Amino acid sequence: MQKSNRSEIAAFPELFTGLDQFVAEQAGRWLKGGGVVFVLALALSAASCAA
Repeated sequence: MQKSNRSEIAAFPELFTGLDQFVAEQAGRWLKGGGVVFVLALALSAASCAA
C-alpha cells in the first residue's frame, strides 16, 4: 500500500470534498457505540457485584 502525500490531495481536491463531514459522522458513530458498550459493561458489572 502506498502512502498518499499532500500533493495528491492538492491535485485532486474533488475526490476529498466532504471528507471532513464523513470523518465527523464516523467519529460520532464510534463515540455513540463506545458509550453504549460502556453503559452495558457498567450495568453487567453492577449486576455481578450485586449477585
